[in-house]
Amino acid sequence: MSKRHYIFGYGSLINSTSRRLTGIAGDSLAVRVQGLERTWVGWKGMGMRAVAARPMLGACCNGVLFEVPETELEKFDAREHHYVRVQLDLAQVDYLEGAQALTVNAQVWVYLYNHQEQGLVSAPIVQSYLDVILLGCQEISPQFTLEFIQHTLNWEYWHNDRHRPIYPRPQSHTEAEQLDQLMAKQLPQAFTLRRLAP
Repeated sequence: MSKRHYIFGYGSLINSTSRRLTGIAGDSLAVRVQGLERTWVGWKGMGMRAVAARPMLGACCNGVLFEVPETELEKFDAREHHYVRVQLDLAQVDYLEGAQALTVNAQVWVYLYNHQEQGLVSAPIVQSYLDVILLGCQEISPQFTLEFIQHTLNWEYWHNDRHRPIYPRPQSHTEAEQLDQLMAKQLPQAFTLRRLAP
């Protein structure tokens, strides 16, 4: 029996519209992965931070599993070129929101970052990217969105670039006020210090 390939998306890939801009992607399953820590990091030349995950005992990270044809993996590799694609152990996966467990012939991939990489730099979190992630989380549930916020590290140095998006796959921010209210409630200090990007 041939392997079926899935990607664990824990950032912008949570958003169904965003991932389908990259390649063929099936419907998603809401999950939580044990042993992964999610944080904001920046790389040289990006001009912004992105969320990234690394193995960390005792940590957990929510996100989605979505199926991709094996021929589409290279498109997602190109999108996630700052990361390394590695196989994820199905034993680490907890299924949420009534999602049905994957079968044993599923091969799950995750894009991790090398925290020793010399290219890491200080860069801002940009609102256009965060909006895409939060809108993706909202596709699943309000509780899923809260878990994303609570299980992500390093919420400082945050710019509002909605008027001139830095992120290459921005979405309409018709829900901007709702998202801002959520962030102001959950991360009041970081939200108050948010700056308008130049």
